[in-house]
Amino acid sequence: MATPRLRMGLMGFSAEEYLVALLRTRSALLKWEVSTIEDADALWVNGESVAMVSHDIVRVAGHGAQPEVLLDLKHLARPTAFTTPIADERIRPPVTFDSRAAASVDKVLRRAETVLQPLVMQLALAAQMADRLHELTSETYHVVRGGKLVAVVNVGGTIGIDLGLTPQHVEESTWKGLPAAAGEIPSSFFTTTFAEVLWVYVSRVETDLLPRRYRSAKLYFRAIPRVSQRHITNTHYQVLSELASEPQNFKRLQQAIGLRKEVLANALSVLYYAGSITTDPARATRGAARVAYADSPSELRHSLFPQSTAGEMSRQDGAAKRTLPIPLDLP
Repeated sequence: MATPRLRMGLMGFSAEEYLVALLRTRSALLKWEVSTIEDADALWVNGESVAMVSHDIVRVAGHGAQPEVLLDLKHLARPTAFTTPIADERIRPPVTFDSRAAASVDKVLRRAETVLQPLVMQLALAAQMADRLHELTSETYHVVRGGKLVAVVNVGGTIGIDLGLTPQHVEESTWKGLPAAAGEIPSSFFTTTFAEVLWVYVSRVETDLLPRRYRSAKLYFRAIPRVSQRHITNTHYQVLSELASEPQNFKRLQQAIGLRKEVLANALSVLYYAGSITTDPARATRGAARVAYADSPSELRHSLFPQSTAGEMSRQDGAAKRTLPIPLDLP
């Protein structure tokens, strides 16, 4: 099983090696990695690089290729913590920590993980889904631990998760296949979708999950991904725009957008798992002006796992077999 990671953005640091090492050596079920500011789930800000601009507005000095940034302390959309000491004593950050004290670092990361609990639990559930996708032949699954319902998974549809639990509860649970009538999600559960859970997982693992045919066959735009807009980056929009204009193969698409192979492969992987692209011209959207969404359970099943690809997917190497699904709509 590939281990997904939470993403930390670093702002105002001239040297990041020490902070990167802190994140890499943290022992937890879910690990952290450094990312761009745009893709980050949480932020660490260098307290020695900040200055007050006006009430609640703070300037973070740029370093190297990182530009200067303004932060509104009253409207921080992500968990944000400032290292001490704070250069401008007028600034009162919501959270501070001592990057040289292990206990302080552990506390600030745990606090961020608590705020990010919906994402943490989605990643934990997704990791289990990735190991079981080849077995998910029922319409609905109840994920249960010790008689307690942890999650409800409607394959290709909605998913509900109890946010009062932990990733360990998910890891220790059993999956019970049930008919679609059992797919109702308790009102107290966090609700998301099968496509979105796969999206956040696939975009965060190091394993190459792009099916082999997507590196050689002609690629077609199929549907707009039915996931939260915050997950869709400029790279995803670029790929969809190019394919909506005309079908292209991997090499031509790479040249048109100017991305590294591994970056394009990751973008295509998440779009594939969201049911947004296809190598089957019969399933392609006809014309860029026609808007389609991969949002129904049956459409997502057929988009991701068409019968024609069953043989190919079963021939994937051992590492891929543990992560990639085989067709869910088995005869």
